[in-house]
Amino acid sequence: MTTECSFPAERQISVWASTIGPGWAALLERLHHDLLALDAEYRIEAFTVKFGGLRITVADRFTGGEFDGEFADRATALTDAAETASERTCETCGARGRIRLRGDGNLAWTSASCEQCRTLTPPGPVALRVLGERGIAVAGSPRT
Repeated sequence: MTTECSFPAERQISVWASTIGPGWAALLERLHHDLLALDAEYRIEAFTVKFGGLRITVADRFTGGEFDGEFADRATALTDAAETASERTCETCGARGRIRLRGDGNLAWTSASCEQCRTLTPPGPVALRVLGERGIAVAGSPRT
């Protein structure tokens, strides 16, 4: 099986690697590899960081005009596992972490961090990009 993709790569996981902390890079790399094994032309419908963890939706696949339920089930199981792992992995360093409330009284948010990284300066403002003809919004925290 080839892993080359004829579908525009901007709709696959690798485009979002720069929108998350380095601690989650391995999670995304594993997910991308697993999704490529299911379908080299998989597409991401939505990708965001919400409530301190990843939220990823893979586009449905249709084969011969029919909805491919088996692909949907397998892709959803993979994204669910990555989302759960992100909530237990420090977004900054990749160590074991948990969801924590961050910020001060005026501005607060949740993020996944380990004990050491929880006190680091929080990331900058959320960056928002629009992707594709459907105007899919992609949010992530830019890193310095």
